Amino acid sequence: MIDMIVSGVRTVSRLLKQPLISQQLAPRRMASTLRDPKFFLGGGHCIDKSEFFQRITQSSAKVIYIGENHEDDTAHALELEILENLRGSSRQTALSLEFYDRESQTVLNEYLLDQVTLETFLSDSKPPANYMDYQPLIDFCKKEGWEVVAANCPRRYTRMVGKFGRDYLQQLDGSPAISLLPPLPYEGASEAYRNNFITIMQKMGNTNPNIPTTMLDAQSLWDATMAHSIAQGLARNERVVHVTGYFHIQHKLGTVEHVERYAPNSEILTVVILPAEDLDSLNSEQINIGDLVVLTDIESL
Repeated sequence: MIDMIVSGVRTVSRLLKQPLISQQLAPRRMASTLRDPKFFLGGGHCIDKSEFFQRITQSSAKVIYIGENHEDDTAHALELEILENLRGSSRQTALSLEFYDRESQTVLNEYLLDQVTLETFLSDSKPPANYMDYQPLIDFCKKEGWEVVAANCPRRYTRMVGKFGRDYLQQLDGSPAISLLPPLPYEGASEAYRNNFITIMQKMGNTNPNIPTTMLDAQSLWDATMAHSIAQGLARNERVVHVTGYFHIQHKLGTVEHVERYAPNSEILTVVILPAEDLDSLNSEQINIGDLVVLTDIESL
């Protein structure tokens, strides 16, 4: 049973971002026939691509959050374009990634400094299954001399929380493990975040009130660790670009709320990239999900 819960903890962000089953089974279009993404302000006003990038590059935000569906190739391409557009800025910028945990930071740094090969980096860093989607971002930072932050906590700690609850981590306070975690005790989920999480879990068919709560505690550990990593990155850089699953930042909840605790009053910009069937306008669930919203062709998943 615990293995099933742990599996849910590890993949819940991805599950929350997948299209409906019927949409997943729809045949994919060839890349050449995919519709171009559409760009919007959070309130729903459509803008062109040049204005989208202009709003990002001209933003004074210290943290730029990019929320994605992990399977969306268009989102990955846009993320690289965002980094490329920020390259000309005089502000020292770092990239923060949900997909690598803090134990990977040393070998990640070694790779950025050309001290180890790509093969060694991949073998030692516990990369995600779709690591090649993010390798261009890392390699861009390597070329530009930007810091890359391995933002998450090792999964064994979410397993602890999933099995024993959030307070179980208190026994680690003062141990070497503390460097892999946010300050303890970490804050639990806000009411709004909790309501969103449980609503989505119920839509997925999980009506047990206890399992979603346990998973939510583990999800909040990810949010808190990423937020603390972002705050640490801000101490060394003028701006941090954080790439993550969009559930973690939508409506400025989750990770965004935790960053406000660790780096109060930091100006932020949220960019949410969503696969959708209708690209022409934002629906009621998409309005204000981010400061900037991009709709991509759902057939690319």
